[in-house]
Parts: sequence; C-alpha cells; structure tokens
Amino acid sequence: MGMQAGAATLENSTEVPQKTKNRTTLRPSNCTTRHLSTGYREALGEYLDGKKESEEDQSKSYKQKEESRLKLAKLLLCGTELVTNIQVAADIREIHRRVEEGEIRRQRLEKLENEVKTSQDKFDEITMKWEEGKRKRIPQDLWDMLNTQQVHCAGLIEDKNKLISELQQELKTKDDQYVKDLKKQSDDICLLLERMEEQVKNVMKTFRQELNSIEKAFEAERRELLTSNKKKWERALQAHNAKELEYLLSRIKKVEDYEKQLNKQRVWDCEEYNTIKIKLEQDVQILEQQLQQMKATYQLNQEKLEYNFQVLKKRDEESVVIKSQQKRKISRLHDILNNLRSKYTRQIRQFEEENQSLTSDYIRLVTQFKELQKAMRHFALLDDKRFREIWLMNEEEAKDLISKAFDVDRIIHTQHLGLPWTAPDFWFLRNVGPISQQQQRSATQILEEVLIQTEEEGMEEATSETESYLDLPKQVSMKTTRKILMLLCDESVRPAARGCATGTPGRWLC
Repeated sequence: MGMQAGAATLENSTEVPQKTKNRTTLRPSNCTTRHLSTGYREALGEYLDGKKESEEDQSKSYKQKEESRLKLAKLLLCGTELVTNIQVAADIREIHRRVEEGEIRRQRLEKLENEVKTSQDKFDEITMKWEEGKRKRIPQDLWDMLNTQQVHCAGLIEDKNKLISELQQELKTKDDQYVKDLKKQSDDICLLLERMEEQVKNVMKTFRQELNSIEKAFEAERRELLTSNKKKWERALQAHNAKELEYLLSRIKKVEDYEKQLNKQRVWDCEEYNTIKIKLEQDVQILEQQLQQMKATYQLNQEKLEYNFQVLKKRDEESVVIKSQQKRKISRLHDILNNLRSKYTRQIRQFEEENQSLTSDYIRLVTQFKELQKAMRHFALLDDKRFREIWLMNEEEAKDLISKAFDVDRIIHTQHLGLPWTAPDFWFLRNVGPISQQQQRSATQILEEVLIQTEEEGMEEATSETESYLDLPKQVSMKTTRKILMLLCDESVRPAARGCATGTPGRWLC
C-alpha cells in the first residue's frame, strides 16, 4: 500500500509541470492566430476601401501610397506566417506528445491497478497463513510455514522493488525527454529569433524602398503641380496686366475730367472771394466804429467801478467795526445766558426739592384728612345714635306725662264737671324719634330703589350685548356709585358703633 501511494504521488508530481508547460505553449499560439486574423482583415478591408474610390480623382502620390501599403501588408502577413510556422509545429508536437503521454499514463495506471490487486491477494494469502500458523503446535510445521511465509514476503517485496525500478526508469526517461524538449524549444526560439530578425530586416528594407518610391512620387507630383501652377500664374498675370492697363486708361480720363472741374471751381471761387473781400472790408469798418464806442463805454464803466470800489471799501470798514461791536455784544449775551442757565438750574433744583417736600406734605395731609373724615363719620354716627336714644328716652317720659295729664283731664271732665271727654289728637303723640330728622332709610333700601329705577329706564333701550350681573347699569354715574358705596360703608359702621355704645366687645371700630 505504501508503494502504491508513492507511485500515485510521483505520477501527480510529473503531471503538474507538464500541464503548466502545455498552458505556456498554447497561449502564444492563440495570440499569434488572433494577430494574423486582425492583420489580414485590416489589409483586406483597406484594399476593398481603396477599390471603391475612383481612379480619376486619385493622384500619383495617393496611388503610390496605396500600392506601398498593400505591398507592406502582404509582406507583414507573409513574415508573420513564416514566424508562426515554428509555433504551429511546436503546437503539433505538443499535441502528439500529449496523446502519447495519455496512452502511457493509461497503461501505467492499468499496470499499477493490476499490481495492487495481485499484491493485495498475496498479502491476504500471507495474513490467512498467519492465522493458520497460530493454530499449529508442532515446531516443524511452524518452521515450514515460516519459511514459506518468508518466501512469499520476499516475492511480494521483489515485485514492489521491480515496480519501483520500472517507475524510476520511466522517470529517468521522462527527465531525458524533458531535457530534449527544452533543447528543442531553445532551438525553436533561436530559429524564431533568426526569422524575426530576418523579417525585421526585410520589412525595414521594404519600408525604405517604398518610402523612397513614395517620395519620388511626391516629388514628381510636386513638379507637375509647380508647372501647372506656373502656367496658371502666367495666365492670371496676363489678365491682371490687361486689367491694370484698362484701369490706367480710365484713371487718365477721370483725371482730365477732374482738371476741367477744378478750373471751373477756381473761376467761381475767385469771384466769390472778391465779393467776400468787399463785404469783409465793410464789416471791418463797422467793427472799428463799434470798437471806438466800446472804448468810450469802457472808460466810463471804469470810472464807475472805481467809485463803487471806494464806496464798498468804506462799507467794508464800517462792517468790520460793526462786526467787532456785535462780537462784544454776543460775548456779553453769552455771559448773561450762562448766568441765567445756572440760575435756572438752581431754581429747578430748588423747585424740585420744594415740590418733593410739598408732595410728601400733601400725601401726609391727605392721609390725615382721610383718617379725620373717617373719625368724623364715626363720631357723627355715634352722636346721632346717642341723640336718638336720648330723644327716645325723653319722648317716652314726655308721652308718659302726657298720658297722665290726659287721665287727670279725663277724670276732671267726667267726674267733677260731668262733661264728655274726647282725647285730643296730637300729631307728636304718634311721632317716634326726633322731629327735625326724617325717618332715615337704610343704604340697602336706597341702593335697591336706585337700581330698580335705572332698570326701568334701561328696559326701553334694547342692547345687543349681554351684560354680567356684576356690571352696574350705564345710567348710574360714578358720583352716584361713590355715594352708594359710602352709604354701604356707613351702614356697616353703624352696627359697630352701636356695639361700642352698648359695650359689645370684638368690634374693630371701637
């Protein structure tokens, strides 16, 4: 089994470099074939495109370029085929080698499989005999069995060694073949390089020849163009000379016409000059007269200006004096203004202090007045209450005395005089309270009457907005509202005063 694994490993190791070598030999062939096909297509396409153009429009240089291009394309195609023949031959050899190698590998694998089967059978036979030897007890039989087993093992080892020697011989043969292939490949490369150098030389030589022929064609075409252009130039020059002569004759004719017109213009200008000269002389005389008049006017104006200058000079002196006086006056007024400003600031400060003190006094007096007014209302209510109580007390005593007097009078009339007696009807007997004072209504009653009256008046006016029950009617003025609130305050003070008079504790007004 170990020999079989070693043989398989050796086979795989020999296959890997062979595969890589095959890949490296195949790649240049594909690239070369692709290059040949593209070059052939380009040459053929350019040739067909060249055929489409008309020969009449083509110049000699263009024809020479097309011929050189086709010739060079054919040369390159032939050179490429010559160079790639080596690669094609190498590819064919590689294909044959691969076929032979595949056949040899197949035979080797069959041989290894057969050897594995036979060796396995022998090994199984040897192991079976070992099992039989364990059951034997006679030493002679064991010795014979050991000899036979030794012979079988030696035969098995000899077969393995023979297989190993064959594989080693085959490996050596492969190494020799590999060396031969390397030598053949180097020879092919040398041949390829020689052919490539030869083709490069041929192509360079052909390129130079074609370049010389193209240059000759261009030079011939240039000479033809020069001769044709020279002829065209001579014809154009003759036509130009004819036009120049015609233009010269027409110009001479125009010059003669212009001379005639100039002579006429000179005569007309001379006559016009004389008339203008006479007119200008008359204008000069008129202007001289006007100049004399202007000189006289200028002299008069100069005297007036001198007089005015003297007057203005005196006025300027007076204005300087007035300015100095005004400046002194302004400085004096500034001093007065500053004094008044300082006095004004002092007075303002004094007035502010007085105003502040008076304001504080006013606030103090107002608070004292309010307290005094509150005390006056309080004591007025107390005095009114005490007066009413004393009045009621005296009124009750007077009414008791009057009732006693009425009883005495009734007794005198009925018993002593025998006259009917009628009780007198005095109004003061029905009176309760002071006569000078009217019966006072409470603040709640007054407020109720006022609100009822204003509500009756307001029923006549329809209002679109809804009013809160806390809002006062619009007919009640601020003064009336103030009086109502004072009445409510007085009414709230009266029970407190009454409590103070009766000695009820817990009233804050007491």
